Amino acid sequence: MSNTKIKKTVFAFLFLTAFLTSLHAQANSSITIVNNTGYEVWYVYFSSTADDSWGQDRLADDEVIPNGGSVRLNLPHPINVVNRYDIMLVDSDGDSYTKMDVLIAANGRIVFTFDDFDAVAYDGPPITIVNNTGYTVYYVYISSSDSEYWGLDRLDRDQTLANGESVTINLPYEINVINRYDIRLTDLDDDTYTKWDVQVTPNSRIEFTFEDYDY
Repeated sequence: MSNTKIKKTVFAFLFLTAFLTSLHAQANSSITIVNNTGYEVWYVYFSSTADDSWGQDRLADDEVIPNGGSVRLNLPHPINVVNRYDIMLVDSDGDSYTKMDVLIAANGRIVFTFDDFDAVAYDGPPITIVNNTGYTVYYVYISSSDSEYWGLDRLDRDQTLANGESVTINLPYEINVINRYDIRLTDLDDDTYTKWDVQVTPNSRIEFTFEDYDY
């Protein structure tokens, strides 16, 4: 075999190897998201760390990730093109869990736990919630009337609100930013008591009775 043919054969082999390597990198442009947050995840967003926009939800319509579950999703770019991403999960309450500047490997497995929760600073003025429903309250939710989500329970871990007791809670926003809220209490039986579109002022005292029960 002539040197020319040998060179051509070697070149063809190297070209084929590079081509297959490129295809392999593209074929592995996917990651597995594991949800160990303790909550059901409704939305998944990820974008290149260099990108300022989250883009669209990556889950299929009506698809959710139960706690302990996982989903495998294709990345928008091959690993050899973009390998650092910001990833955000959003649960059914609208709470988010974010990992920033994640170095992605082929067939990467990214585990989210409650430690990834995006804590919200509640720096608004205080209001006092009074429980006169006749039942012990286990959860208190406060949400802007314009929001579709209740957010986190506002009681401390293992805290309850017995009948006749009250709790003072800081609002998430200053009054001059938002002054109308929906407020919901939930008792041991998961019965709820809700006041809608409440206009609040600093140090408002808001009393719940059985008349606020959601039949």
